[in-house]
Amino acid sequence: MVAAADPVQPFGRRGLCPALSAPMQTGDGFLSRVAFEADISPRAMVTLCGLAERHGNGLIDITARGSLQFRGLTPQSACALEKDVLALDLPLREGLAVETSPLVGRDDAEIADGRFIAEEIRKGADALALHDKLAAKTSVVIDGGGHLSMGDLLADIRLKAIRLEGRTFWQLLVGGPESKALNAGLVEPVAAAGVVLSLLVFLAEKGSLARGRDLDQQTVKAVCGERLLDRVSEGKAQTPFSPLGMMKTEEGRFAVGIAPAFGQVRGADLAHLCKRADTLGIKALRPSPNHSLLFFGSSSACEALLKTAGASGFVATAGDARSSIAVCPGAPGCASAFLLTHELAAFAAEECATLLDGSFTLHISGCGKGCAHPAPSFLTLSGTSDGLAFSISGRAGDPPVGILPFEQQKAALSRLARLYEKEHKPGENAADLLARLGREEIGAALRQDNQ
Repeated sequence: MVAAADPVQPFGRRGLCPALSAPMQTGDGFLSRVAFEADISPRAMVTLCGLAERHGNGLIDITARGSLQFRGLTPQSACALEKDVLALDLPLREGLAVETSPLVGRDDAEIADGRFIAEEIRKGADALALHDKLAAKTSVVIDGGGHLSMGDLLADIRLKAIRLEGRTFWQLLVGGPESKALNAGLVEPVAAAGVVLSLLVFLAEKGSLARGRDLDQQTVKAVCGERLLDRVSEGKAQTPFSPLGMMKTEEGRFAVGIAPAFGQVRGADLAHLCKRADTLGIKALRPSPNHSLLFFGSSSACEALLKTAGASGFVATAGDARSSIAVCPGAPGCASAFLLTHELAAFAAEECATLLDGSFTLHISGCGKGCAHPAPSFLTLSGTSDGLAFSISGRAGDPPVGILPFEQQKAALSRLARLYEKEHKPGENAADLLARLGREEIGAALRQDNQ
Protein backbone atom coordinates (compact mmCIF):
# COMPACT_ATOMS: atom_id res chain seq x y z
CA MET A 1 0.00 0.00 0.00
CA VAL A 2 1.28 3.48 -0.85
CA ALA A 3 2.14 5.67 2.13
CA ALA A 4 0.77 9.17 2.21
CA ALA A 5 4.27 10.62 2.24
CA ASP A 6 5.55 8.52 -0.67
CA PRO A 7 6.67 10.46 -3.73
CA VAL A 8 4.13 10.33 -6.52
CA GLN A 9 5.37 10.25 -10.09
CA PRO A 10 3.93 13.04 -12.25
CA PHE A 11 3.00 12.39 -15.85
CA GLY A 12 5.84 13.77 -17.96
CA ARG A 13 5.78 11.31 -20.83
CA ARG A 14 3.86 8.32 -22.13
CA GLY A 15 5.00 5.02 -20.71
CA LEU A 16 4.27 5.67 -17.05
CA CYS A 17 1.49 3.61 -15.56
CA PRO A 18 -0.59 4.48 -12.48
CA ALA A 19 -2.06 1.80 -10.25
CA LEU A 20 -4.19 1.51 -7.13
CA SER A 21 -1.07 1.14 -4.98
CA ALA A 22 1.00 3.61 -7.04
CA PRO A 23 -1.04 6.76 -7.79
CA MET A 24 0.43 9.42 -10.05
CA GLN A 25 0.13 13.16 -9.98
CA THR A 26 -1.81 14.91 -12.71
CA GLY A 27 -3.22 18.38 -13.16
CA ASP A 28 -6.30 17.74 -10.98
CA GLY A 29 -4.59 15.79 -8.21
CA PHE A 30 -3.48 12.19 -8.02
CA LEU A 31 -4.76 9.45 -10.30
CA SER A 32 -5.29 5.77 -9.39
CA ARG A 33 -6.20 2.99 -11.80
CA VAL A 34 -7.85 -0.41 -11.41
CA ALA A 35 -8.41 -3.16 -13.96
CA PHE A 36 -10.55 -6.27 -13.68
CA GLU A 37 -9.91 -9.86 -14.71
CA ALA A 38 -13.60 -10.80 -14.60
CA ASP A 39 -17.08 -9.29 -14.45
CA ILE A 40 -18.29 -7.25 -11.52
CA SER A 41 -21.86 -6.52 -10.48
CA PRO A 42 -23.68 -3.23 -11.10
CA ARG A 43 -23.94 -2.87 -7.31
CA ALA A 44 -20.15 -3.12 -7.01
CA MET A 45 -19.78 -0.40 -9.63
CA VAL A 46 -22.20 1.80 -7.68
CA THR A 47 -19.94 1.38 -4.66
CA LEU A 48 -16.87 2.29 -6.73
CA CYS A 49 -18.66 5.39 -7.98
CA GLY A 50 -19.32 6.38 -4.39
CA LEU A 51 -15.62 5.97 -3.60
CA ALA A 52 -14.77 8.26 -6.53
CA GLU A 53 -17.01 10.94 -5.07
CA ARG A 54 -15.80 10.40 -1.49
CA HIS A 55 -12.05 10.24 -2.09
CA GLY A 56 -11.56 12.19 -5.33
CA ASN A 57 -13.25 14.81 -7.44
CA GLY A 58 -15.95 12.38 -8.58
CA LEU A 59 -14.60 11.95 -12.12
CA ILE A 60 -13.99 8.45 -13.47
CA ASP A 61 -12.17 7.68 -16.71
CA ILE A 62 -12.77 4.46 -18.63
CA THR A 63 -9.56 3.91 -20.56
CA ALA A 64 -9.00 2.51 -24.05
CA ARG A 65 -8.10 -0.81 -22.39
CA GLY A 66 -11.14 -0.90 -20.13
CA SER A 67 -9.50 0.17 -16.88
CA LEU A 68 -11.11 2.58 -14.39
CA GLN A 69 -9.24 5.71 -13.32
CA PHE A 70 -10.16 7.69 -10.21
CA ARG A 71 -9.23 11.36 -10.44
CA GLY A 72 -8.67 14.26 -8.07
CA LEU A 73 -7.14 12.27 -5.22
CA THR A 74 -4.77 13.50 -2.51
CA PRO A 75 -1.97 11.31 -1.13
CA GLN A 76 -4.13 10.63 1.92
CA SER A 77 -7.33 9.90 0.01
CA ALA A 78 -5.45 7.68 -2.45
CA CYS A 79 -4.47 5.47 0.48
CA ALA A 80 -8.05 5.43 1.74
CA LEU A 81 -9.30 4.57 -1.76
CA GLU A 82 -6.90 1.65 -1.99
CA LYS A 83 -8.05 0.29 1.36
CA ASP A 84 -11.74 0.62 0.47
CA VAL A 85 -11.35 -0.94 -3.00
CA LEU A 86 -9.40 -3.91 -1.65
CA ALA A 87 -12.09 -4.47 0.99
CA LEU A 88 -14.61 -5.09 -1.80
CA ASP A 89 -12.73 -8.25 -2.84
CA LEU A 90 -13.21 -7.58 -6.55
CA PRO A 91 -11.40 -9.54 -9.30
CA LEU A 92 -8.61 -6.97 -9.68
CA ARG A 93 -5.88 -7.55 -12.23
CA GLU A 94 -2.38 -7.47 -10.82
CA GLY A 95 1.00 -7.89 -12.45
CA LEU A 96 1.58 -8.09 -16.20
CA ALA A 97 -1.28 -6.87 -18.41
CA VAL A 98 -2.46 -9.94 -20.35
CA GLU A 99 -5.67 -8.88 -22.03
CA THR A 100 -8.50 -10.79 -23.65
CA SER A 101 -11.83 -9.65 -25.02
CA PRO A 102 -14.43 -9.04 -22.29
CA LEU A 103 -16.61 -11.41 -24.34
CA VAL A 104 -14.06 -14.23 -24.28
CA GLY A 105 -15.69 -17.62 -23.77
CA ARG A 106 -19.21 -16.33 -24.43
CA ASP A 107 -18.86 -14.87 -27.93
CA ASP A 108 -20.62 -16.92 -30.58
CA ALA A 109 -18.34 -15.38 -33.24
CA GLU A 110 -14.95 -16.06 -31.65
CA ILE A 111 -12.48 -18.42 -33.32
CA ALA A 112 -10.81 -19.64 -30.14
CA ASP A 113 -11.18 -19.17 -26.39
CA GLY A 114 -7.92 -17.58 -25.23
CA ARG A 115 -8.55 -17.69 -21.47
CA PHE A 116 -6.37 -20.74 -20.78
CA ILE A 117 -3.43 -19.29 -22.73
CA ALA A 118 -3.82 -15.93 -20.99
CA GLU A 119 -3.85 -17.59 -17.57
CA GLU A 120 -0.73 -19.63 -18.42
CA ILE A 121 1.07 -16.44 -19.40
CA ARG A 122 -0.01 -14.62 -16.22
CA LYS A 123 1.09 -17.47 -13.98
CA GLY A 124 4.39 -17.85 -15.80
CA ALA A 125 5.09 -14.11 -15.67
CA ASP A 126 4.31 -14.02 -11.94
CA ALA A 127 6.57 -16.99 -11.23
CA LEU A 128 9.42 -15.27 -13.06
CA ALA A 129 8.64 -11.85 -11.50
CA LEU A 130 8.64 -10.36 -15.01
CA HIS A 131 6.31 -7.46 -14.17
CA ASP A 132 9.04 -5.69 -12.17
CA LYS A 133 11.64 -6.21 -14.90
CA LEU A 134 9.67 -5.16 -17.97
CA ALA A 135 8.81 -1.68 -19.22
CA ALA A 136 5.93 -0.13 -17.29
CA LYS A 137 3.28 -0.44 -20.01
CA THR A 138 4.31 -3.80 -21.44
CA SER A 139 1.19 -5.65 -22.51
CA VAL A 140 0.10 -8.89 -24.13
CA VAL A 141 -3.14 -9.24 -26.10
CA ILE A 142 -4.77 -12.61 -26.68
CA ASP A 143 -7.35 -12.04 -29.42
CA GLY A 144 -9.59 -15.01 -30.08
CA GLY A 145 -11.66 -13.05 -32.61
CA GLY A 146 -15.34 -12.29 -32.34
CA HIS A 147 -17.61 -9.31 -31.95
CA LEU A 148 -15.14 -6.94 -30.29
CA SER A 149 -12.00 -6.03 -32.18
CA MET A 150 -8.76 -5.92 -30.18
CA GLY A 151 -6.76 -4.75 -33.19
CA ASP A 152 -6.42 -1.09 -32.22
CA LEU A 153 -4.94 -1.87 -28.80
CA LEU A 154 -1.19 -1.42 -28.58
CA ALA A 155 0.52 -4.66 -27.63
CA ASP A 156 4.14 -5.62 -27.22
CA ILE A 157 3.16 -9.20 -28.06
CA ARG A 158 -0.12 -10.27 -29.65
CA LEU A 159 -1.62 -13.67 -30.34
CA LYS A 160 -4.50 -13.65 -32.80
CA ALA A 161 -6.55 -16.77 -33.48
CA ILE A 162 -6.95 -17.77 -37.12
CA ARG A 163 -8.50 -20.71 -38.93
CA LEU A 164 -6.31 -22.26 -41.60
CA GLU A 165 -7.16 -25.43 -43.51
CA GLY A 166 -9.67 -26.43 -40.87
CA ARG A 167 -7.27 -25.98 -37.94
CA THR A 168 -6.81 -23.24 -35.36
CA PHE A 169 -3.46 -21.50 -35.03
CA TRP A 170 -2.30 -18.42 -33.18
CA GLN A 171 -0.73 -15.69 -35.27
CA LEU A 172 2.19 -14.05 -33.46
CA LEU A 173 2.54 -10.30 -33.90
CA VAL A 174 4.92 -8.00 -32.05
CA GLY A 175 4.95 -4.23 -31.53
CA GLY A 176 2.12 -1.73 -31.82
CA PRO A 177 -1.49 -2.06 -33.00
CA GLU A 178 -2.32 -5.02 -35.20
CA SER A 179 -2.13 -2.99 -38.41
CA LYS A 180 1.46 -1.89 -37.70
CA ALA A 181 2.79 -4.97 -35.91
CA LEU A 182 5.42 -7.37 -37.23
CA ASN A 183 3.71 -10.58 -38.37
CA ALA A 184 6.24 -13.05 -37.04
CA GLY A 185 4.51 -16.33 -37.96
CA LEU A 186 2.20 -18.99 -36.59
CA VAL A 187 2.32 -21.09 -33.43
CA GLU A 188 0.36 -24.16 -32.40
CA PRO A 189 -2.08 -23.64 -29.50
CA VAL A 190 -0.05 -25.92 -27.22
CA ALA A 191 3.07 -23.78 -27.71
CA ALA A 192 1.44 -20.34 -27.65
CA ALA A 193 1.90 -19.43 -23.97
CA GLY A 194 5.50 -20.65 -23.94
CA VAL A 195 6.38 -18.56 -26.99
CA VAL A 196 5.01 -15.42 -25.38
CA LEU A 197 6.83 -16.09 -22.10
CA SER A 198 10.12 -16.65 -23.93
CA LEU A 199 9.78 -13.30 -25.69
CA LEU A 200 8.89 -11.57 -22.42
CA VAL A 201 11.97 -13.06 -20.73
CA PHE A 202 14.09 -11.81 -23.62
CA LEU A 203 12.66 -8.28 -23.27
CA ALA A 204 13.17 -8.36 -19.48
CA GLU A 205 16.82 -9.30 -19.96
CA LYS A 206 17.25 -6.34 -22.31
CA GLY A 207 16.17 -3.91 -19.57
CA SER A 208 13.21 -1.83 -18.49
CA LEU A 209 13.09 0.22 -21.70
CA ALA A 210 12.86 -2.71 -24.13
CA ARG A 211 9.52 -3.04 -25.93
CA GLY A 212 7.94 -5.33 -28.48
CA ARG A 213 8.63 -2.83 -31.23
CA ASP A 214 12.35 -3.49 -30.70
CA LEU A 215 11.96 -7.11 -31.83
CA ASP A 216 12.73 -8.03 -35.43
CA GLN A 217 11.99 -11.23 -37.32
CA GLN A 218 15.46 -12.67 -36.84
CA THR A 219 15.35 -12.11 -33.09
CA VAL A 220 11.86 -13.57 -32.74
CA LYS A 221 12.93 -16.66 -34.68
CA ALA A 222 16.05 -17.08 -32.54
CA VAL A 223 14.05 -16.81 -29.30
CA CYS A 224 11.14 -19.02 -30.36
CA GLY A 225 13.05 -21.63 -32.34
CA GLU A 226 11.04 -24.48 -33.85
CA ARG A 227 7.90 -23.46 -31.99
CA LEU A 228 7.53 -20.68 -34.56
CA LEU A 229 6.15 -22.34 -37.67
CA ASP A 230 7.58 -21.42 -41.03
CA ARG A 231 4.12 -20.83 -42.41
CA VAL A 232 2.98 -17.20 -42.32
CA SER A 233 -0.62 -16.27 -42.95
CA GLU A 234 -2.46 -13.00 -42.97
CA GLY A 235 -5.45 -14.87 -41.61
CA LYS A 236 -9.03 -14.28 -42.61
CA ALA A 237 -10.12 -10.69 -42.18
CA GLN A 238 -13.09 -10.29 -39.88
CA THR A 239 -15.76 -7.66 -40.12
CA PRO A 240 -15.26 -5.39 -37.10
CA PHE A 241 -18.20 -4.83 -34.79
CA SER A 242 -18.90 -1.70 -32.81
CA PRO A 243 -18.51 -2.07 -29.04
CA LEU A 244 -21.68 0.03 -28.67
CA GLY A 245 -25.30 -1.03 -28.67
CA MET A 246 -26.86 -4.48 -28.56
CA MET A 247 -24.98 -7.68 -29.37
CA LYS A 248 -25.86 -11.34 -29.00
CA THR A 249 -23.42 -13.42 -26.98
CA GLU A 250 -24.01 -17.00 -25.88
CA GLU A 251 -27.34 -18.61 -26.58
CA GLY A 252 -30.20 -16.65 -25.11
CA ARG A 253 -27.95 -13.98 -23.62
CA PHE A 254 -27.09 -10.48 -24.73
CA ALA A 255 -24.64 -7.71 -24.01
CA VAL A 256 -25.11 -4.00 -24.42
CA GLY A 257 -22.20 -1.64 -24.93
CA ILE A 258 -22.44 1.86 -23.47
CA ALA A 259 -19.76 4.54 -23.20
CA PRO A 260 -19.46 7.85 -21.39
CA ALA A 261 -18.84 10.78 -23.71
CA PHE A 262 -15.10 11.04 -24.37
CA GLY A 263 -14.30 8.29 -21.87
CA GLN A 264 -15.05 10.30 -18.73
CA VAL A 265 -18.07 10.36 -16.44
CA ARG A 266 -19.12 11.67 -13.06
CA GLY A 267 -19.43 8.92 -10.50
CA ALA A 268 -22.96 9.97 -9.64
CA ASP A 269 -24.08 9.66 -13.27
CA LEU A 270 -22.52 6.23 -13.72
CA ALA A 271 -24.01 5.09 -10.41
CA HIS A 272 -27.46 6.11 -11.66
CA LEU A 273 -27.02 3.97 -14.78
CA CYS A 274 -25.78 0.99 -12.77
CA LYS A 275 -28.67 1.24 -10.31
CA ARG A 276 -31.02 1.11 -13.29
CA ALA A 277 -29.18 -1.97 -14.58
CA ASP A 278 -29.60 -3.68 -11.21
CA THR A 279 -33.30 -2.85 -11.15
CA LEU A 280 -33.63 -4.44 -14.61
CA GLY A 281 -32.10 -7.67 -13.35
CA ILE A 282 -28.68 -7.23 -14.95
CA LYS A 283 -26.18 -8.97 -12.69
CA ALA A 284 -22.85 -8.48 -14.48
CA LEU A 285 -20.89 -5.78 -16.25
CA ARG A 286 -17.36 -5.35 -17.49
CA PRO A 287 -15.35 -2.23 -18.35
CA SER A 288 -14.35 -2.82 -21.95
CA PRO A 289 -11.83 -1.60 -24.53
CA ASN A 290 -12.67 1.57 -26.39
CA HIS A 291 -13.72 3.45 -23.23
CA SER A 292 -16.95 1.49 -22.88
CA LEU A 293 -18.90 -0.70 -20.48
CA LEU A 294 -20.54 -4.01 -21.34
CA PHE A 295 -23.66 -5.01 -19.40
CA PHE A 296 -24.83 -8.64 -19.65
CA GLY A 297 -28.46 -9.69 -19.38
CA SER A 298 -31.65 -10.56 -21.22
CA SER A 299 -32.62 -8.88 -24.45
CA SER A 300 -35.39 -6.84 -22.83
CA ALA A 301 -33.17 -5.68 -19.95
CA CYS A 302 -30.35 -4.65 -22.26
CA GLU A 303 -32.73 -2.77 -24.57
CA ALA A 304 -34.25 -0.91 -21.62
CA LEU A 305 -30.82 0.01 -20.27
CA LEU A 306 -29.76 1.26 -23.70
CA LYS A 307 -32.71 3.67 -23.74
CA THR A 308 -31.83 4.92 -20.26
CA ALA A 309 -28.21 5.45 -21.29
CA GLY A 310 -29.12 7.42 -24.39
CA ALA A 311 -31.50 9.65 -22.46
CA SER A 312 -28.80 10.23 -19.80
CA GLY A 313 -26.17 11.50 -22.22
CA PHE A 314 -24.12 8.32 -22.64
CA VAL A 315 -22.92 7.19 -26.05
CA ALA A 316 -25.19 4.27 -26.92
CA THR A 317 -24.98 3.84 -30.70
CA ALA A 318 -22.14 3.46 -33.19
CA GLY A 319 -23.49 6.36 -35.23
CA ASP A 320 -22.92 8.86 -32.42
CA ALA A 321 -20.30 11.35 -33.64
CA ARG A 322 -18.68 11.35 -30.20
CA SER A 323 -17.60 7.74 -30.74
CA SER A 324 -15.39 8.89 -33.65
CA ILE A 325 -13.30 11.20 -31.46
CA ALA A 326 -10.30 10.04 -29.41
CA VAL A 327 -9.63 12.57 -26.68
CA CYS A 328 -7.48 12.69 -23.56
CA PRO A 329 -8.55 14.43 -20.33
CA GLY A 330 -6.70 17.59 -21.39
CA ALA A 331 -6.52 20.72 -19.26
CA PRO A 332 -6.98 21.14 -16.36
CA GLY A 333 -7.00 17.40 -15.61
CA CYS A 334 -3.56 16.80 -17.13
CA ALA A 335 -0.65 19.00 -16.10
CA SER A 336 0.98 18.51 -19.51
CA ALA A 337 -2.01 19.75 -21.51
CA PHE A 338 -2.19 23.06 -23.34
CA LEU A 339 -5.78 22.53 -24.43
CA LEU A 340 -9.31 22.08 -23.05
CA THR A 341 -9.74 18.91 -25.06
CA HIS A 342 -13.25 17.94 -23.93
CA GLU A 343 -14.62 21.38 -24.74
CA LEU A 344 -13.19 21.22 -28.27
CA ALA A 345 -14.34 17.60 -28.70
CA ALA A 346 -17.91 18.49 -27.72
CA PHE A 347 -17.88 21.32 -30.26
CA ALA A 348 -16.48 19.02 -32.95
CA ALA A 349 -19.11 16.35 -32.27
CA GLU A 350 -21.87 18.87 -32.91
CA GLU A 351 -20.31 21.02 -35.63
CA CYS A 352 -18.73 18.15 -37.60
CA ALA A 353 -21.36 15.47 -36.96
CA THR A 354 -21.79 14.51 -40.63
CA LEU A 355 -18.01 14.37 -41.12
CA LEU A 356 -17.57 12.09 -38.10
CA ASP A 357 -19.26 9.08 -39.69
CA GLY A 358 -17.07 6.40 -38.09
CA SER A 359 -14.76 5.95 -41.08
CA PHE A 360 -11.84 7.66 -39.32
CA THR A 361 -10.88 8.83 -35.85
CA LEU A 362 -10.45 12.51 -35.05
CA HIS A 363 -7.72 12.66 -32.42
CA ILE A 364 -7.72 15.64 -30.07
CA SER A 365 -4.72 15.67 -27.75
CA GLY A 366 -3.85 18.13 -25.02
CA CYS A 367 -0.14 17.85 -25.79
CA GLY A 368 2.30 15.99 -28.00
CA LYS A 369 2.20 12.73 -26.01
CA GLY A 370 -0.95 11.53 -27.74
CA CYS A 371 -2.06 9.28 -24.88
CA ALA A 372 -5.62 8.81 -26.15
CA HIS A 373 -4.61 7.51 -29.59
CA PRO A 374 -0.94 6.53 -29.97
CA ALA A 375 -1.48 5.21 -33.50
CA PRO A 376 -1.59 7.56 -36.51
CA SER A 377 -4.92 9.22 -37.21
CA PHE A 378 -6.14 10.80 -40.40
CA LEU A 379 -6.56 14.08 -38.54
CA THR A 380 -4.86 14.91 -35.25
CA LEU A 381 -5.18 18.18 -33.34
CA SER A 382 -2.79 18.66 -30.44
CA GLY A 383 -1.98 21.48 -28.06
CA THR A 384 1.47 23.04 -28.05
CA SER A 385 3.01 26.10 -26.44
CA ASP A 386 2.63 27.84 -29.81
CA GLY A 387 -1.00 26.95 -30.48
CA LEU A 388 -3.08 24.11 -31.90
CA ALA A 389 -0.93 21.88 -34.10
CA PHE A 390 -2.59 19.71 -36.73
CA SER A 391 -1.23 16.74 -38.62
CA ILE A 392 -2.75 14.58 -41.35
CA SER A 393 -2.19 10.82 -41.29
CA GLY A 394 0.15 11.29 -38.35
CA ARG A 395 0.43 11.24 -34.58
CA ALA A 396 0.38 13.90 -31.92
CA GLY A 397 3.96 15.04 -31.57
CA ASP A 398 4.82 14.46 -35.24
CA PRO A 399 6.04 17.52 -37.18
CA PRO A 400 2.75 19.33 -37.82
CA VAL A 401 1.30 20.38 -41.14
CA GLY A 402 0.45 23.69 -39.47
CA ILE A 403 -0.20 25.44 -36.17
CA LEU A 404 -3.32 27.53 -35.48
CA PRO A 405 -3.76 30.18 -32.82
CA PHE A 406 -5.91 28.68 -30.06
CA GLU A 407 -8.63 31.26 -30.64
CA GLN A 408 -9.12 29.89 -34.19
CA GLN A 409 -9.64 26.25 -33.23
CA LYS A 410 -13.42 26.21 -33.42
CA ALA A 411 -13.53 28.31 -36.59
CA ALA A 412 -11.07 25.89 -38.21
CA LEU A 413 -13.31 22.92 -37.47
CA SER A 414 -16.30 24.83 -38.85
CA ARG A 415 -14.37 25.46 -42.08
CA LEU A 416 -13.56 21.75 -42.31
CA ALA A 417 -17.24 20.87 -41.85
CA ARG A 418 -18.21 23.28 -44.63
CA LEU A 419 -15.55 21.77 -46.90
CA TYR A 420 -17.03 18.33 -46.30
CA GLU A 421 -20.54 19.55 -47.11
CA LYS A 422 -19.28 21.15 -50.33
CA GLU A 423 -17.13 18.31 -51.62
CA HIS A 424 -18.90 15.19 -50.37
CA LYS A 425 -20.14 12.82 -53.08
CA PRO A 426 -23.06 10.38 -52.66
CA GLY A 427 -21.90 7.08 -51.18
CA GLU A 428 -18.49 8.44 -50.19
CA ASN A 429 -17.44 8.17 -46.55
CA ALA A 430 -15.47 10.87 -44.80
CA ALA A 431 -12.16 8.98 -44.82
CA ASP A 432 -12.33 8.51 -48.59
CA LEU A 433 -13.30 12.15 -49.11
CA LEU A 434 -10.43 13.43 -46.97
CA ALA A 435 -7.99 11.12 -48.78
CA ARG A 436 -9.26 12.42 -52.11
CA LEU A 437 -8.91 16.04 -51.07
CA GLY A 438 -5.39 15.52 -49.78
CA ARG A 439 -3.21 17.22 -47.23
CA GLU A 440 -2.87 20.57 -49.00
CA GLU A 441 -6.59 21.24 -49.39
CA ILE A 442 -7.41 20.07 -45.86
CA GLY A 443 -4.58 22.18 -44.45
CA ALA A 444 -5.74 25.21 -46.39
CA ALA A 445 -9.28 24.81 -45.04
CA LEU A 446 -8.05 24.58 -41.46
CA ARG A 447 -5.70 27.54 -41.82
CA GLN A 448 -7.79 29.49 -44.28
CA ASP A 449 -4.31 30.56 -45.34
CA ASN A 450 -4.04 32.42 -42.01
CA GLN A 451 -6.61 34.96 -43.08
